Amino acid sequence: MASNSSMAAQRGTEGVGAGGGSGRSLVGPPVRLTEALSVGDLSSESGTVFEVATGSTQDHHDHQQGANFFDDVSLISSLSLEGGMYDDENENQLSDEGDQEPFERLACRMEDVSGDGGVLKMEARPGVGDTIPDGASVTFHYSAFLEHNDEPFDSTVLRGHPERRLLDNGEILPGLNIAIKTMRRGETSRFLILPQYAFGQVGCPPRIPGGETLLYEVRLLSAVDRAAADSFEDLEEERQNITTFQERVKAAQAHHRQGNHQHREGNLHAAKDSYYRAAWIMEYCALKNREEELERGSILVRLRSNLAQIYLELKEPARACTQCRMGLSVTGEHSQEIIAKLNFRFGKAKGLLNDFSAARKHLLQAQRLKPGWEEITEELEAVVKREEKWAAKERFMCRRMFSSSAAAGPQRHSSSGQ
Repeated sequence: MASNSSMAAQRGTEGVGAGGGSGRSLVGPPVRLTEALSVGDLSSESGTVFEVATGSTQDHHDHQQGANFFDDVSLISSLSLEGGMYDDENENQLSDEGDQEPFERLACRMEDVSGDGGVLKMEARPGVGDTIPDGASVTFHYSAFLEHNDEPFDSTVLRGHPERRLLDNGEILPGLNIAIKTMRRGETSRFLILPQYAFGQVGCPPRIPGGETLLYEVRLLSAVDRAAADSFEDLEEERQNITTFQERVKAAQAHHRQGNHQHREGNLHAAKDSYYRAAWIMEYCALKNREEELERGSILVRLRSNLAQIYLELKEPARACTQCRMGLSVTGEHSQEIIAKLNFRFGKAKGLLNDFSAARKHLLQAQRLKPGWEEITEELEAVVKREEKWAAKERFMCRRMFSSSAAAGPQRHSSSGQ
């Protein structure tokens, strides 16, 4: 963490940000490669070989605009995901450590999560849920800093959209991969990543000199376990048929979590496919005992309830009714909450189909199970209003029909008389 390397980092960052000008001509316009380079290629100690695609050099003016990618307002607002690199309560303590470099002072307050001091962690905001499994699909925001630089050399916050990557397949830096696997959903943490877990002694010029320790601030938005689902999908059909019950449960739960994640993102059709896949896995499995039957039923009833909700949001109430009917027919010992949800969604779907009697029946059943749910009461009131409106419309149409018949009768009689 010598200051001369930090000064080099600062000069490199300034060169990239400023574009052209005397003393900065080594920073040229971006080029396109014939084949993409992985993080492993860039961080290799022996370097890597690449080929530049023909006609890849862009207009120099475009490069200058790209160099100033981060505008001042967004830069200031996202220097830290949690409001600052150091907490105010420790400001006096840090000021007494003036002989140490910033990253050295920060490292004293961090936890070793790699086992060899290569990746250090300090939690800024705790998350919820379990830690991330191997091979998960993760969505996260980050800002990455060099020592002595207040401006990030890379930031998803400044780009305006989070990063989505698979863990354990070389898509992200080794140190960042280790760091994210220690987090929980909603957590924000800071990590110091030493060169051997980042870009090594080669670096990634001009932004990142060789041998640099990096500071990453990471906010984990979501994590979806795809490993169990993918391993089941990779099996041949014959092998799928002889998998154990617990293997099927793991695969179905992975698809279920994937569907929940897709639903939260508003991708309804993808969520529907994930839920259907999970339901298929659990529908067609051999059961050895009562315990397996109960576990299977618990999974299936929630999947049917989720599918009913998806179809309601897709404006397909008839299919929502089918899913509710299938969910209510699943044998097992189910909670009042899930049965209330199924009846509520069944009643809502029936109301949209103008089957008001059935709608009231299922909504009242849901209300008996969960009398405190305001949403059920609101839906009951909405069904009553729609029924009254529908009845008034029917009366109006009947009056018009009889009026037209009465007016047409004498005309036909008069015509036959002629």
